Amino acid sequence: MDIAQIEARPRQERGSRPCRRLRKQGLVPAVICGHGQPNVLLTVRRASVEDLIAERAMIVQVNWDGEQESAQIKEVQYDALGDDIVHVDFVRISLSEAVTVSVPVEAHGDAVGVEQGGMLELRQHDLEVECLPTAIPEKLRVEVAALDIGEILRVSDIEFPEGVRPTADPEMVVLSIVRPAEVVEEEAEVPPEELAAEPEVIGREAAEAEPEEGAKGAPPAKEGR
Repeated sequence: MDIAQIEARPRQERGSRPCRRLRKQGLVPAVICGHGQPNVLLTVRRASVEDLIAERAMIVQVNWDGEQESAQIKEVQYDALGDDIVHVDFVRISLSEAVTVSVPVEAHGDAVGVEQGGMLELRQHDLEVECLPTAIPEKLRVEVAALDIGEILRVSDIEFPEGVRPTADPEMVVLSIVRPAEVVEEEAEVPPEELAAEPEVIGREAAEAEPEEGAKGAPPAKEGR
């Protein structure tokens, strides 16, 4: 795989105020650490970091003042709103030592079950693998053409590139072909005698309890003295 490049420059100042000034200039404070070497404070362009993220770059070469270091992007910190990058952590790696990275999964082919009305459900969008930095695949292409409705594909069913080893449980389900849930609306069955019953008249009980004056069966009115 091609290793992405990012240009940096040393940074002397620490603290929130200098870092805010850098961010106003379109720059981001960064640090490269690990591998038994001292931490180095750096500054990188925010646009360059955004490009690395958009390209899903897993391994980068950080260049500054004639120095070159191979590294992974360990962490990208954002502001409280999640809009602006405020800091980047790089961790040194050796191109001759295996690293652990997450690689996107891509389903390939038209599954038999989908053609019969089923739906492909991708349960794992990324899989963690271990390999040399130079052997990291851009994606894991999974063949699904033979899958029927109700069938699943596990980690153990995937053919990984040479030198790439999955770290996940071999029995973990990566995708499946499921039948769409059928929504059945059950109509309430109303007995025929209830359908034919006379609708209730609001106030009937009150009318029967208090018949009008002069009506048959009504008590005679008392004459006033």
